[in-house]
Amino acid sequence: MLPELLLMVALGQASDPVSAALARVEQVNAYRLVLRSQGRRGEEVIRFAYRRPGFIRLDLVSPYPGAVVIYSPETRRVRLWPFGSPERRAGLSLSPLNPLVRSARGHRVDQSDVASLLRNVQRLQRQGQLRLLGEAPVDGRRSHHLVVEGDAGHRVGEVAGYELWLDAETLFPRRVISTDGRGRVIERVRLEEIVIEPDLPAGFFTP
Repeated sequence: MLPELLLMVALGQASDPVSAALARVEQVNAYRLVLRSQGRRGEEVIRFAYRRPGFIRLDLVSPYPGAVVIYSPETRRVRLWPFGSPERRAGLSLSPLNPLVRSARGHRVDQSDVASLLRNVQRLQRQGQLRLLGEAPVDGRRSHHLVVEGDAGHRVGEVAGYELWLDAETLFPRRVISTDGRGRVIERVRLEEIVIEPDLPAGFFTP
């Protein structure tokens, strides 16, 4: 009981730590990180960058090394450079629904940012329950460990449960495990090399 109370105080919102994390992330103007995702179809490694109000850039490391994907909230289109070098090629202009720019697990580029992830956790929590598991180190940093499980029959997509580790300082997720209604792992995600408010080059999202 005591670790749970301490965690509530640390998160700043005793009744809703997921909302506390979401509120913190939504205040950030830009960030970049390395995303490692392990699922039923293998591993994806992506260098991810975000800038408000919703610009997203993915530089793929695996399984399609060199490919670059950029989403613009101004055009609501995704630009794809399958072989890299967006500064020298026009790229393909696609809908966010196009299978060419969706992940192996069907994730959309325009919904791939950290805030979108936390909103999905929040949606599950509204018809479910939250369990606080105390603190646990992740990559040498203090992190808050929690689980959100949907009520019987409640899902967000195919996800019935999330296990999260939130960085104790930034509240950014550092690890996320999603499970289905039978408790089977759908996806394991690690967010590494997180940099908040990075100095991104001019034209990084609009080459």
